[in-house]
Amino acid sequence: MCLNTLIVQSQDMYFVNATNGLIIREQPKTNAKRIGKLPYGSLVEVVNKTNVTLQISDQGQQINGEWVKIKFQNYPYLILENNEEYIDNGYVFSAYLEPLEKAKIKTTTLDSLEFFKSYKLSETKIIKIESQQEVEKLLGAKVTWKNVEFYGRQIDKIQLKNEQLLTINQDSFDCSFNAFYPTENILLFEGGHNIDFSINLNTGELTETTGNPGYIIDSPNKTYRLNGWFGGQECSSYFIQKRKNDAYNYLVGFDDITCQIIKFYWLSDTEFLYAVKDYSDASNLKETYMKAQILPL
Repeated sequence: MCLNTLIVQSQDMYFVNATNGLIIREQPKTNAKRIGKLPYGSLVEVVNKTNVTLQISDQGQQINGEWVKIKFQNYPYLILENNEEYIDNGYVFSAYLEPLEKAKIKTTTLDSLEFFKSYKLSETKIIKIESQQEVEKLLGAKVTWKNVEFYGRQIDKIQLKNEQLLTINQDSFDCSFNAFYPTENILLFEGGHNIDFSINLNTGELTETTGNPGYIIDSPNKTYRLNGWFGGQECSSYFIQKRKNDAYNYLVGFDDITCQIIKFYWLSDTEFLYAVKDYSDASNLKETYMKAQILPL
């Protein structure tokens, strides 16, 4: 499960931005049977817009939207009311969904002379703790662990900053602890084929919007940053995050990159250089040099 649930088409995905989670119902009406609740940061696919409008009051504000049918991944959290039955679709209120992709990246191919004229080696140093015993002690009651048959010591429950409690579905979570990044408050796990799986302990967000902090490279003013995660075998996925207050939020992914960024350098807060190599094609390991700019949609 850790290997198979991370492959999505980001351009079709929506991000759940309801701070305390988004209720899923069996039918597009408020009195329909409640299936469960999707945590903040869940990624879903909208498969049908019903045109059934809905208006609610949230903290004194009137919010308008419609019921939409979604498909979701019931993983790794226990989000269904009836855990005995596997369900991957239902109806939610659209006002608490936002497109995952919020910008675009304009790219230009460079020759090696143009690239190395401006390129400089860069990295962002982030604190990493690899002792699980130390991490359990450090996190205390915010994260609880349990012994699981065949898999050993596993994460069990997470208490988020907003007091929401998330429970891991131990029937499908087969990733092992890898590291904790205290400045980012991110737990990193490893699954089959060495795939990355991460959890943001502030928000509950998962790998596709949290990434592996080891990939992070900050822009000059730390307004943006590169992030990514290893998808198993040879290849990785990459995306840009934008800073908002004290957090970084997913902004846009690299749809054109097939394997590995091997060089990366920020020219400014919105422009950067990168070089890629496609290790999945052993007959062509030539580096490709690119210049990119972050643009609004």
